[in-house]
Amino acid sequence: MENYHQGYVQIECPSRYGIKLPNKLCPDMLPDIYVGNNPIELQEFYYSSQGKGHRSSYSYRPTISIEINTSHLLSPLKNKLHKHDYFELILVASDQFEMQIESQLCEFNKGDVCILNRSTRHSEYFKPEGKVFYFALSSEYLFNWPREAGMSLQRSNLLTKFFAKGLRDTLQQNKDFIAFRYTNQEVIPPLHRIIVDIRKEFEDKQPGYQLFIRGLLYRMFCILTDSECYETEYVDLGSDGGFSLAFSAKQILDKSKRRMTTLEIAERLNYNGEHISRIFKKHYGYTISEYNRLICLRQAATMLCDTSQQIQKICKQLGFVNRTHFYSLFEQEYGCTPAEYRRKSNTRM
Repeated sequence: MENYHQGYVQIECPSRYGIKLPNKLCPDMLPDIYVGNNPIELQEFYYSSQGKGHRSSYSYRPTISIEINTSHLLSPLKNKLHKHDYFELILVASDQFEMQIESQLCEFNKGDVCILNRSTRHSEYFKPEGKVFYFALSSEYLFNWPREAGMSLQRSNLLTKFFAKGLRDTLQQNKDFIAFRYTNQEVIPPLHRIIVDIRKEFEDKQPGYQLFIRGLLYRMFCILTDSECYETEYVDLGSDGGFSLAFSAKQILDKSKRRMTTLEIAERLNYNGEHISRIFKKHYGYTISEYNRLICLRQAATMLCDTSQQIQKICKQLGFVNRTHFYSLFEQEYGCTPAEYRRKSNTRM
């Protein structure tokens, strides 16, 4: 595990219920360490601002909980692009949650839900005080879904087609997902109550609990497909010509407003840097470095007008190591030095 740029997480209680876990684990293994052949599993993950995390796994097996420690990491906790051999339903229980799905960067808010196909690669970004619930739904579980009246998914053509398409895809080539954006604040408590009830059924394991869990999950599907509660968006990333990858790179550059290398973008998106550069140039007409320079110079101009910061500090804040180079680039873009630009701006005001 030491070879992953020290990007491991420390497992603080490596053995529970006879299951032996390593002391160190790569983040991309976290979602998959318990699922195995379990037909359905509920996972609850919480990540604190102190770099401590807690993951509990509820299923037909005994409940398993582990504590993780990432306080030694220099960057926020995230896992590598990965996919599962099961459908994954993700319910966001904290204010914001960011995820890369294939080449697309997606942001979700509290109460939002995402259902990922088995073949859809994704990578989660765990922010401090973040809380997420996962449902792992195996092909077997969905194949054996009850067909009787009152439990049929036929009332939701979108879900029915999505699961049917994924189950037919034996080569796992589909790259799609469904995003459910909540539109009604009153929706969050019912979904949370359903999860609490499912967790209790898994923990108590009273006779017939498997049937209760199916019913509760069906209720969740009904809420998600209610247009008065959620807006749904089906996204197929199978053939977008790389636009979503270029757009994700643009999002990162627009948000950072500082000097970034192509290597930094590549590491953030888990893609080859040369490939990202070609796609970006194709869709936006700029290279990544050209666009990044433009963004930084625009930000510098804004800071010169709106703040009284020293030019040297602005230069440093934007990531320009060589001040002379910054002055040269600024003059090429605006036809005057930063000091002259600030003076002209103050005169106009």
